[in-house]
Amino acid sequence: MKYKVKGNVLEITEPIITINDADEIITVLEKLGSEYDNITVQVKNSFSFPSSIIAELEKLKDEGKTIKIVVSDDIIYELFKELNLDKIFHVVKG
Repeated sequence: MKYKVKGNVLEITEPIITINDADEIITVLEKLGSEYDNITVQVKNSFSFPSSIIAELEKLKDEGKTIKIVVSDDIIYELFKELNLDKIFHVVKG
């Protein structure tokens, strides 16, 4: 898994495969949450999005953070819609 952070934007550029990958992303999200009120997560070239990361995003939302998720994969986008997560987060295809 590869990712980069620029300001309040976390760009995930390779699949999140292992538990360690998910834990690393959660750590990054926690740091972003401590620094910013608006967080954007860009998910590129990933076919999965672990529930532990969704839980962390929900926690940040509950803390009053604004979360935008930009996904490039149709399956991930549909997953967010089916789980009604597009009603919790601002989810866009891009």
